[in-house]
Amino acid sequence: MHNKYKKECYDSNPHFKVHYSHGIRKYDSILNHLHYDKDLVIEYFRKGTTAKRIEGNIYSINEGDIVINTPAELHVPLSTEDCYIEKISVHVSESLLSVFGGDQTVFWGKIVNKEKEIGNVIISDIVKELGLDNELDQCLRYAQDSSVESQVLLSCKIIELLAEISKFIEKDTIKDLSPTSSNKTINKMIDYINRHYIEDITLDTLAERFHFSKYYISHLFKDYVGVSPYDYLIIRRLYMCNDLIRGKHTIKEACFLVGFHNYSNFYRLYKKHFKITPQQFKEQLKT
Repeated sequence: MHNKYKKECYDSNPHFKVHYSHGIRKYDSILNHLHYDKDLVIEYFRKGTTAKRIEGNIYSINEGDIVINTPAELHVPLSTEDCYIEKISVHVSESLLSVFGGDQTVFWGKIVNKEKEIGNVIISDIVKELGLDNELDQCLRYAQDSSVESQVLLSCKIIELLAEISKFIEKDTIKDLSPTSSNKTINKMIDYINRHYIEDITLDTLAERFHFSKYYISHLFKDYVGVSPYDYLIIRRLYMCNDLIRGKHTIKEACFLVGFHNYSNFYRLYKKHFKITPQQFKEQLKT
């Protein structure tokens, strides 16, 4: 168990990819800022315990748990020490079912449109009861085999996995899977920012709308989200900007469409958060 943290990536298909991560994850190497994935991500923690912040909710994650990160949900791992982790991650694009002529509201849609404050973590007992651990183990085995047969079986297995999770999400029992720490006021503020991020939202805006003092909102945001309301707004804009760049908008078009009014300021914030320039991101898309 003393090996370094490694990630094996199997990206054989534009509609999904499977990652296998294992080893001791150093505290100082953890991605320590809020970020989101453009795909639906299902993480199965085979070994290890940790914690994760998803939007305004904090979850304790134990061995055998599954974590569901829906597209555009800002999240960050939380840990104060080195920890051994072994996990299987399945990244699923919205385009997966279109290959089969499938309705996007089936399986994929039911999961990504679930209630924001519940259902991000499926505890190990339920994972075993539903057989999701075996499903994900099989996904990894198929992903590691590059044969055409295994890749076809992998596609079917991932759709089967989505079907099982979506059935579970429809049940009332999912309401019992609440976060370790959550705040309804914060989640309402986050929802407001996510819907109005192109507008000039300030602490005054939030204080007037939600009838709390600016000091109280700042303190609450820091406790539950880990950043200030302004930082959350900026991070949301930056990731939405990347989505527009992926959609063939120019960098300047994307900058102004997501609510930035000054390109130089946008450029500085982008480089500070992503550690690369917008032009470098666009070049990465080509490769």
